[in-house]
Amino acid sequence: MSKKLPLLILLAILLSSCLPSQQPTADVQSQVNTAVAGTMQANEQIARSVEETVSAQQPEAAPPSEQPGTSSIVFQVSETPTFTATPFTVASATPTNTPIPLKYTCTVISRAPRDNTTFRQNEEFEIKWTVVNTGTRPWYENVDIKFVGGTNFAGSKRVEIRKGLQPGESFEVRLDGKAPSKAGYYVMTWLVDGPMCYAYAAINVK
Repeated sequence: MSKKLPLLILLAILLSSCLPSQQPTADVQSQVNTAVAGTMQANEQIARSVEETVSAQQPEAAPPSEQPGTSSIVFQVSETPTFTATPFTVASATPTNTPIPLKYTCTVISRAPRDNTTFRQNEEFEIKWTVVNTGTRPWYENVDIKFVGGTNFAGSKRVEIRKGLQPGESFEVRLDGKAPSKAGYYVMTWLVDGPMCYAYAAINVK
């Protein structure tokens, strides 16, 4: 405001010089006072306008995000996390199927008569079975082979394997057979005692 005061005085002098010389001194002084007051009022309005403009241009202070005495933790993710799959090996579940050798077992490798051989009613014929020791242990002597099912058209129900068999050895069993007296299809089953294996005969009778 110190710079504005000389301007006001200068303005008052100019106004006084422009007034007619015949006016009384009191009127001149009243006009000067009125001009000074109007000028000061205009300057005050200009100053308020400038202050309001400056205040509007200044950014408002951001309100505090947290209450006093509290802390704020900010987590920043720089990139999307990725997950890497670790390869692993699955053990094969395929069974080895390794057979376990049996101690006592056998098989019949040849038979007579052949399956479905036809005989007349009451016809006699020979029955032959070759029994092989396929186990891992030797047999003792006189192992039984006996009738267990079907129609028994042999002359007996039990015979003995008269020698001990080492693993891989065989013995031939011979029986006297006779066809039944009625026509039909007949099956006879015998068992090597243990039980270790089966033997059978299947014939037709006309």
